[in-house]
This record gives sequence, structure tokens and C-alpha cells, in this order.
Amino acid sequence: MKIKSLALAIVAAAGTTTAFAGGFTLSEQSVSSMGTANAGRVSNAIDASVVFNNPAAMGELKTAQFTQAVAFIDAKTKIKNVNAPLGGTTDGNIVPHTFIPSGYFTSGDQGGWAWGIAAYGSYGLKTNNESTFAGRHLGDKSSVEVITIQPAFSYQINDKVSVGFGPTINKVEALLTKNVSSVPNIGGGLPGTVLGTNTLEGDDIGYGYNFGIHTKLSESTSAGIVYRSKVKYKIDDGTLETTGTGFNFGGGIVGAAGTYSASTSLTTPESVEASISHKVNAKNTVHAGATWTRWSRLKELSVQTSNPIVGTTVETFEWKDSVGYAAGLTHAYDDKLTLRAGLAYDNTPVAPEHRSVRLPSADRYIASLGAGYKLSPTQTIDASYTYVQEETAEVRQAASAYSADYRNRASVYGLQFTQQF
Repeated sequence: MKIKSLALAIVAAAGTTTAFAGGFTLSEQSVSSMGTANAGRVSNAIDASVVFNNPAAMGELKTAQFTQAVAFIDAKTKIKNVNAPLGGTTDGNIVPHTFIPSGYFTSGDQGGWAWGIAAYGSYGLKTNNESTFAGRHLGDKSSVEVITIQPAFSYQINDKVSVGFGPTINKVEALLTKNVSSVPNIGGGLPGTVLGTNTLEGDDIGYGYNFGIHTKLSESTSAGIVYRSKVKYKIDDGTLETTGTGFNFGGGIVGAAGTYSASTSLTTPESVEASISHKVNAKNTVHAGATWTRWSRLKELSVQTSNPIVGTTVETFEWKDSVGYAAGLTHAYDDKLTLRAGLAYDNTPVAPEHRSVRLPSADRYIASLGAGYKLSPTQTIDASYTYVQEETAEVRQAASAYSADYRNRASVYGLQFTQQF
């Protein structure tokens, strides 16, 4: 595996492509929950996606069922007020169209026990700047995909409280590229001259778990809480690869092609999500929730290489813990049609002084609409639409003299089918 891709691409996966969550966590696992901006997803068992949302609530479903979902992200980026000493273009719209699939099965209540299995995306990033991008020396193309497999089990302690547990197997695949450009007065190269490229890619597997509690506070009110563990990735057999002819500096050639050994470690953070759902009357249910994520784990990343020039590199992040909030409403229009709406707010974990072209993330505001329709007593189709708007993200890279203002927004479309057995 090529080490630095895994390390740098994961921590670079913020903001622009994780349209529905803070940091680089994906939240497009359940289309039925997306309709309420994920408000109430750990307290309200709707379909088999409860295996991810809160495994403790699987017993709330009285029959076995299968749920297949897909979300489509259409993200837009505008780049303004650019100062780029190496020159270049600022087309924006750096995120390609992206599909995020997921699938779930749960046994439903089995006399106080329930089990299930899930496959979903837990982290994600895709950016693809044009080859002449003004910040190409800081970052060009990035792709990170983390796919999680999660079996789960739940047990009903009494008529009010259930607990659930699900170990997770997480596979990450990453790609990171950037141009190596000359700067004035180095090797005689003109500003912006491409001297070579770095292409970094790799994969690894990490393990974690989810633990949940679901409780019925009354006949009309339920609550839930889920802890999602940190996941450690440790890579000690990686490589750092560079290409290019290099340039003359101090009587030697710097930046020429080469392959070097490298090692690093990375821990993605734990999170706690809690929510409450209250049935106001026969038709209306309100939901509220909050999620805390320990992004402060990402302080810096140290990569040790055998490259005599590079040696050990340290990337500073100094991220902060973040909290997201959501509120939503479910309205049973009739026996077949259910309508949903929700609002959410996520504060970015990225401190302004550490934003880069790979991390143009700011606080975001989310509005969602959704609906579920029963095709038959055992079949349901769900759809959702989510609009995400970020505040302006000011990128100020003092070391390279690059600066720009990023304005990110996204539309997320979801479609889901559930079959009961």
C-alpha cells in the first residue's frame, strides 16, 4: 500500500464531499432518516436501516425485513477572491457526481432478541480539480472511500429498555495526487512549471464497534443513544512514490522520481449520537437529536519515510470537537403515505487557520424533505431531498501565498426500497 495516500487523503476528506455531516463522516446511510435531516434516527425505528442507526432498536420491528438505499450527491463549489502566485484557473465544481449505496437486513423481534447485518459507506471524499487549477501544488485529485460491514445484535432487557451491539469491519481505499511546481528563483523554473507529480494510493482495514441503547419513556415518547467507536489504521509497510525529472538546487537534483518506504498511523474519531421522538397525535411525530464527534484526535499526522530529503514529515491539523443538531417532523398523511421534513446544523471541526484546498470546510446548514409510500402491506419505497449550504470558507495558505474563498453547496437525492417478510 502507498502510505501517504491513506493518511493524507483521509484527513483531507472534509467539507465539500461529505454533504450531510461534519468533518468527513458520511450520513447518507438511511433515506427514510434523511427525510428528517437525520433527526430522531437513533430513537425511531422505521426500517432495516436501524441496524446502522441504532442496533438496540431492531426489536421494535416485528418482522424480518430488507432495505436497499442509494443516495446521489450533486455538489457545487465556487472559488472567489483568488491570490495564486503560481497562476492557474479556478473553475470550481471540484466534486464529481457521487452515488452512495447501502443495504441492510434485520430479523426483527425474535422473542426479545434480534439480529441484523449492514453494508454502508461511513467516510467519503471525491475531488477532481482541473489540471491547471491555481492550487494544484497544494492538491489536485483526491478520492477516499471507507466501506463498513456491520453485523449487529440486540436484546430487550425489559418492556422499556433494549441494548444493541455491532462490531464494524472498515476498509479504506484512497488516492491522492498533486503537481510539484517550481516557484520563482528556484532552479530557474518559471512560476507554475510542472516539474513532476506525486501519485499516492493505498488501502487498509480497521476494526471498531457501535453500541446503542433504546428506551420507551412513555407510550408516545422514545429515546436512543449510540456510541460509535474510534477506528485505528496502522500502516508500517507503505511506500511514498514521486515522479518527475527534478530540478537543480545547491548542485544536486531535487524532486526526481523515486520509491521510498514509509509508515504512519491514524485514528478516526469516536462519536456519540442521541435523539428523542415524541408522537404528538395520531398523525404527527416530532424528532430532535444531537451528535458529538471527537475530531480533536486529529492534531497532527507524522509520516516517516526513507527519502533522504523528506525524512519525517508532519502535517498539522489541530481539529476541534464538533457538535451537530437536527430537528424534524413526520406526518402520517394517510395509511399509505408518510411525509417528512427536517432542519440541521453542523459546525466544522476545521479551524480557520488550518483550512487548505483539500479542507475548504465551514459550518453548514441543512434542510430536508422526504416521503414514504407503502406499495403493499409488505413493500415500502422512500425518497428524500436534502439541500446543504456552507458558510464561506476562507483558505489562507501563508507558506505558499495562496488564498481564496470557497462557497460550497450540495443537493442530495435519496431513494430506498424496503421488503418485509
